[in-house]
Amino acid sequence: MPSSTSPGTSIQPPTLPPAATFDFIPPLHALLSRLLVLQSDTTGNANALAPKELATEAASIKIKIQKARAAVQALPDVQRSVSEQRAEIGELEKRIRAQRGVLWEVAEAGRKIG
Repeated sequence: MPSSTSPGTSIQPPTLPPAATFDFIPPLHALLSRLLVLQSDTTGNANALAPKELATEAASIKIKIQKARAAVQALPDVQRSVSEQRAEIGELEKRIRAQRGVLWEVAEAGRKIG
């Protein structure tokens, strides 16, 4: 359902969570790198991660992903389909054209007077 605002009210952009909320790729990369070190390194590298330790080490990344998912779900209109959004965009573009027409008529009337 399109969000409705009455004339004269301003639409406030949603407050976004900090960018760090969505930054889980570097920790995931580091975790996967530690797994690869174990496979390619037979010297007992301290940074190597045994597969049995994976679930424990991945827990913080999973929590970060869950928080990011919750932050996205909390954004307004996120449940709307693309077709609903396109329909609203079409309606808004129609309103803009009508408002520009009115402004043009006012400008023309002003030119005739002055």
